[in-house]
Amino acid sequence: MSIFSKRGQHHDDPRVRLKAVEKLDSQEDLVEVACTDDSPRVRLAALARVEGDAPLAQIAKDAQEIDVRLAAVDRIGSQQMLADIIKARKNFQLMGACFARITDRKILEAIAEDTGYNPTARRLAVEQFADESYLQDFESTPEKSAVESKADIDGLMKLYGGVRMVRAIGKFRRSEKALHALGKIAQQGGDAGELAIEYLCRALASDNPALQQRAADGLAALADPHLVACLVRSLDDPKLRKPIQSVLERIDTPEARDVLGLE
Repeated sequence: MSIFSKRGQHHDDPRVRLKAVEKLDSQEDLVEVACTDDSPRVRLAALARVEGDAPLAQIAKDAQEIDVRLAAVDRIGSQQMLADIIKARKNFQLMGACFARITDRKILEAIAEDTGYNPTARRLAVEQFADESYLQDFESTPEKSAVESKADIDGLMKLYGGVRMVRAIGKFRRSEKALHALGKIAQQGGDAGELAIEYLCRALASDNPALQQRAADGLAALADPHLVACLVRSLDDPKLRKPIQSVLERIDTPEARDVLGLE
């Protein structure tokens, strides 16, 4: 750990290094820690203090461990920068995480046609471009009354197949637009609605506050007791317990209050 060595702060105990990270002010130093520290807690703590797409992209491309690389991708806002990461690095997990954030059809088409990308990336771009059409069709549904909107959603799900459509949209669950679509589908219930709830619950654990909020808003709109029960099942996951409890407080139905011990 060259930074800590330079400053005389290097220590074998990651708890000591974690405290040292909290005092670092330099973005360059934080990037280096995120890229090189052998403790997951230390490198992720450093990542949490990194600001801006460019340093996050550097971590995504150059960090020694995949956990912090994937976490960095989850915070990058520029879809073109995500495409650049795919071109620069051939790690399959990293490519998948980047593609999960790319919804711009022009960028996907450009990747598919650019021989500078490896064959796997170009194939994934073609598949993603096709899957993105589900989301595009869903979002193109005009604003109407609740009854008319439900009819539009039902029509799209019948056309494509409800579960199939949810799985396709679920690939984009690191985008607010996809989570909005999943929230609408969740309210319809059935197998597709239950699967949408699963995707939304996973998004509650995102490092991105905007995605957390979008997922929470979609789940808070649930009222049907069966769908609330589907949400409650995810309380078994320790990472999701607090955000789901917050969602149940917003739902405020007898079933939700009973789970929270309020009745």
